[in-house]
Amino acid sequence: MKKYILLVAFAINALAITAQIQVDSLIAKQSFKLNGRKVTGISNDISFSNADTSKLLTEWAAKNLGFVKIVSQNPTATLSGGFAQERLATGDNLTYTLNWGAGRQGAGTNILATATLATITVAGTAESFTQPSAPGTVSGTQTVSIARNTTTSFNNTVTTTDGKSANAGTSFTFYDKRYLGWSETTTPTNDEILAAVYKDNSGGTTSLTQVLAQIGTAKYLFYANTSTVSGVVVNGFPSTAAFSLNNSATVNNASGGTTTYHITVSNNPIGNVGTTTITFN
Repeated sequence: MKKYILLVAFAINALAITAQIQVDSLIAKQSFKLNGRKVTGISNDISFSNADTSKLLTEWAAKNLGFVKIVSQNPTATLSGGFAQERLATGDNLTYTLNWGAGRQGAGTNILATATLATITVAGTAESFTQPSAPGTVSGTQTVSIARNTTTSFNNTVTTTDGKSANAGTSFTFYDKRYLGWSETTTPTNDEILAAVYKDNSGGTTSLTQVLAQIGTAKYLFYANTSTVSGVVVNGFPSTAAFSLNNSATVNNASGGTTTYHITVSNNPIGNVGTTTITFN
């Protein structure tokens, strides 16, 4: 006695395939129609579940009929709000607001639109959101707390109901500056350091090459950095002996932060430098 137990329908590249499983007490035979024409059965295994059968038919059609398996687009994720900040004075944690976004992409050639969004998690917090259309986006904000002078990163993770995901990140970083300038003495004051003719945000990076500008009154040349100097080269000639290397000093920066610096300074005043290239290694 035969029983019909399931009709499975699915679409591949807009062609409809209908599968019919015929089961009797001895054998299971599968047949399906493609645009009204019978196609050879592909399995006699009665242990296949409905999901197994659908998967088997899809794989068979892709292999034998030249179809491309259609998948869905990935979701999108954005996150902003982080920034780089000069070292600050010690104190309580800082509170900032992150801006997050999540989206679904529209359908394309041989690819479906992004499935519905399942979760949006920002900085470890599950966000509430209104389901966007495809294509479409949804956005919001998330407040975070960070320790001063501690680099901290946050992520936005977006998942879909079909198991796809997207990630975006933002970071808060803190840096020390480095300074190259002139001093009246071999011990630059804090004000002289902050007023240096050259400064950047790369404290901790030793190597620096600069062309010195002409000055009038002879002064001591200094280089202040959080890393140590091993040598000095002037106009291509080794000149380390003309400098006192890595004298320790505490520098209070313009943002209120306090950091221990290594100060390399010339042993004698320098004037009328003309065009002089100096390199610290």
